[in-house]
Amino acid sequence: MLKGILQSDLFYCNHHGMSERDEHDIMEFTVRDEKGLGLLDYIRYYAFPEEEAGIMRTYMVRDNLSSELVGYFSLKSGLISLNEREEVFVNKDTGEEKKKVVFDTLPGVELANFAVNSTYIKAHPDLKGVGRVIFDSFIVPIITQAAENVGIKILYLFALPYNDLMARYEDYGFLRLDDPYEDQLHSRLKPYYDESCKFMYQIL
Repeated sequence: MLKGILQSDLFYCNHHGMSERDEHDIMEFTVRDEKGLGLLDYIRYYAFPEEEAGIMRTYMVRDNLSSELVGYFSLKSGLISLNEREEVFVNKDTGEEKKKVVFDTLPGVELANFAVNSTYIKAHPDLKGVGRVIFDSFIVPIITQAAENVGIKILYLFALPYNDLMARYEDYGFLRLDDPYEDQLHSRLKPYYDESCKFMYQIL
C-alpha cells in the first residue's frame, strides 16, 4: 500500500501539512551544525505559510516503518539567465547602432531547502547516504514528472559556501559556473537571503 505521493524501499514523502504528526515532528527536527539553522527556522516558521500561499512546495520525508521524520525539501519554479553578452542592434529607420546587454534564459526548478533530520540519523546510525536517497528517490522523480507537463530544463540551488556541502552537491551531479558567469548571474537573480550562497545547477 502506497503511504505517500512517492515511496521508496526505505522512505515515503507527502506535502507538508498532510500528516497530523507534521507540527509535532517539526519541533523535534534538528540539524547537524549551526550552518543549517536557517533550514531549521524555515521548516518551523515559514514552510507552512508559504505552502498555503503557493510560493513553495515543501515535502516531508518519513520512514516507511516508523513514520519518523527523516528530512524535508522545498521546490519552487524559477527562471535562470545565462551567457550574458553585449550585442549591437541597428535602428532600421535611422541606421543608428546601439549596444544592449542580452542573455539566454532557461526554465527551471529551484531546490530552495533540503535538510536531513539529525534526530533521525542519531536514532539510526546504521543508515548511510540518507540525503542521496531522498534526492534520487523523491526530488528527481517529482521534477521529472513535472517536466512531462511543463517546460523544465534546469535544476538549481543556492548552496551555503562550505566546501563539504558543495562537494556533496557535486556528488549529486550539480555543477558551478565559471567565475565571470557566476558573478553575472548572482547580480541578477540571487535572492537577498542567499547573499553569501553559491549558484549550483544540473541540466535535466
